[in-house]
Amino acid sequence: MSWRLLAVVACTAVLGCASMHRPGRVAVAPARDRAQRALDAGNHTAAIAELLLVAGRCPATAAERHALLTAAAVALDPTNGSRQVELGASLSARYLAIAPSDDSNGRPVARAFYLIALELGAEPVTAPGCVSTDSAAAVLPRSDAPSMPDRIRVLERELARLREELVRIRKTLEPSP
Repeated sequence: MSWRLLAVVACTAVLGCASMHRPGRVAVAPARDRAQRALDAGNHTAAIAELLLVAGRCPATAAERHALLTAAAVALDPTNGSRQVELGASLSARYLAIAPSDDSNGRPVARAFYLIALELGAEPVTAPGCVSTDSAAAVLPRSDAPSMPDRIRVLERELARLREELVRIRKTLEPSP
């Protein structure tokens, strides 16, 4: 993760927590438009940054949840040259921690994003955003399947073992001098 995006994530988390009780609504259309333009231009990092600004400006609203879910999708997008599975997991976990239990549209998508991020090698999130660890653990899905990096390591070890076995067999089959 680039240091700029990390700074935006940290600031957004702080702004989101600090402004939970701030009255009034903030216009977010310009940031959404900038995010869309950045996506259209293939600038995933800028799009995520703009979406996180929207989320930070609209705490405890549907706009925040939509921005978080969209940013998670952009972070996990395979066309994203700087794909950030840890960020995708974190944003998905944050969504799941703040979404109402009757959110039948976004919750399944956020769960899938979170599990995909874990499968791609992200570490499980322990405390998403400003939510206590106890409630976060209750809403985050678990996956018992090994991650792709773990599967790759197992296959690489098996390949190394088979290569050693092949070398041993070749030595056994070589004619004696």
